[in-house]
Amino acid sequence: MKKIYKFKSREPFYSKERAGIKPNTVREINLNEDKFLELIQHTMNGFNPGDIEIEILETIEGFIGGTGRFVRDIEDISIYNNLMIISWKHSEYPDE
Repeated sequence: MKKIYKFKSREPFYSKERAGIKPNTVREINLNEDKFLELIQHTMNGFNPGDIEIEILETIEGFIGGTGRFVRDIEDISIYNNLMIISWKHSEYPDE
């Protein structure tokens, strides 16, 4: 089973991310969150595209309420200064 890393997103970004217009997310690195430490390890140790996944949860005015979600295979993780850019391969999944 693949490891899934969850992140929240809101409009107008969520629709663009889900549609594949913007197949990435840019996050400020928080070393107090395990997911960032693990993702940094993936960049240092290397990983094959598709070995890990990202789940994007739509938020509306700060409420996470199941209005939308999607899962994609992570293709690349880049780090610039204190930012992490997580890119995925766009595809449609039947369980969305």
